[in-house]
Amino acid sequence: MAQIPDNPLILIDGSSYLYRAFHAYPETMSNGEIPTNAVYGVVNMLRSMMRQFASDRIAVVFDAKGKTFRDDMYPEYKANRPPMPDDLRCQIEPLHNVIRAMGLPLICVPGVEADDVIGTLAHEASKAGMPVLISTGDKDMAQLVDDNVTLINTMTNVVMDREGVVEKFGIPPELIIDYLALMGDKVDNIPGVPGVGDKTATALLQGIGGIKDLYDRLDDIAPLGFRGSKTMAKKLTENKENALLSYDLATIKLDVELDCTHDSLVKEKPNVDELTKLYGQLTFKSWLNELLEGGTGEVQAVESAAKRTSGNDDVPTMDTSAVKIDSSQYETILTEESFNAWLEKLKSAEVIAFDTETDSLDYMVANLIGLSFATEEGVAAYLPVAHDYMGAPEQLDRAWVLEQLKPLLEDENVLKVGQNLKYDASVIARYGIELKGIKYDTMLASYVYNSVGGKHDMDSLALRFLQHSCISFEQIAGKGKSQLTFNQIEMDQASPYAAEDADVTLRLHQALMRSWKRTKHSIAFIKRLKFHSYLCCLALRERVCSSMTCC
Repeated sequence: MAQIPDNPLILIDGSSYLYRAFHAYPETMSNGEIPTNAVYGVVNMLRSMMRQFASDRIAVVFDAKGKTFRDDMYPEYKANRPPMPDDLRCQIEPLHNVIRAMGLPLICVPGVEADDVIGTLAHEASKAGMPVLISTGDKDMAQLVDDNVTLINTMTNVVMDREGVVEKFGIPPELIIDYLALMGDKVDNIPGVPGVGDKTATALLQGIGGIKDLYDRLDDIAPLGFRGSKTMAKKLTENKENALLSYDLATIKLDVELDCTHDSLVKEKPNVDELTKLYGQLTFKSWLNELLEGGTGEVQAVESAAKRTSGNDDVPTMDTSAVKIDSSQYETILTEESFNAWLEKLKSAEVIAFDTETDSLDYMVANLIGLSFATEEGVAAYLPVAHDYMGAPEQLDRAWVLEQLKPLLEDENVLKVGQNLKYDASVIARYGIELKGIKYDTMLASYVYNSVGGKHDMDSLALRFLQHSCISFEQIAGKGKSQLTFNQIEMDQASPYAAEDADVTLRLHQALMRSWKRTKHSIAFIKRLKFHSYLCCLALRERVCSSMTCC
């Protein structure tokens, strides 16, 4: 694991923290009926960061309101992103007030993004020989890593130096911009080169070099021998303008004009009076009590706030131990040999995490595109059966696969866990399979455990219980009218996404079980419940589906 530098300049991607907190923390309101979950979550993460890394040199950087130079460069930039929710927007000002009262330098620069401000400060500090630690979940920041600059993702506890970038992406930091430009970014609406995923981009950059070298050596691409290499030169030629534009859009600026310098970013003493007023307004009871008792939790070790879900002390204690998810053992099942090996593995597993991938959220019309399984932490597989994009690899026949899986899926002695299993069960019911052996549904279990504890979707639960940020569907499929259905998503993106779903579901099941053991009434209730009402809903759905046929 990469080493954390001593006494670094800590640059915190406040915008990344903001969205993570809003989606991960339960919806809470102050006594004045103002949403507070994002404020609480960000402050909680900042307190944790300051406890973990002792450094007086620190800054929190946010995106400023309004358009940036990238919008002028490409009007469609981030066009697919929905507007900021009102419940989040109204929390920005009080959050900024709290951060300033904590004594932390806060920076917002109009016309550029937080990435550009962080890039400029990191570059300036690195040139001066100062160690820099950037706290972010944004993969684009990997381009900033050098001998003095290190990244940390506090949600996954992954620290990334130069060697870490190479390990994760297969290329050095100097080629990250080229990597992002080739792939594009559906979330930010950066066009990239169609048909280039992460594996193709890595093969090109490892084999030849950056974008400039690629266009200088188009004839050298076909001999590289990766899937699609023979037609790649043509794709690059046809999309040269987009590739070069994407390169410019993905490049983090290193020369933003700032009112501060890297060596002026020093943490000041917290304004206890202002914090007392703000915590009172926001109904942050525990932190307010710390201040009233003479403490300032912002500058000293205090009881871990990660054990709370809000300022409300009546919420049950949760197991929120951070986990590092290693996807190196994820598999894509494309042959009968690998299918049979996994079938035996599933039969002998103590419990199976099971998930389906489809082309619709409506189970009544959804076509099964693939299935994913996990048998233990980090051991998961995706079984595609209906990806039909141009160049898709040959897949096992769906009817044959389901025929082989039916005895397993209908075996009550083979225990299954899932996230929102009623959807998965309804989908496979349309193919003549009755899902049996259901042990727990993590979505329902989370609701039973803490019905007022916020959202119960898998991404939110993973952040809350595992401190892990999942691959989002929008990351691989895009948003809005241009969003792809799962059958159109390339295998090198679809497979890690689907396998991670099963792996995370299994880990969530285990985390919830640990939490239930602390509240015996909850586990007793969940055992008595046994999802009877849920199974009744399935029986009703199966009746509705009984006249429908699938191929």
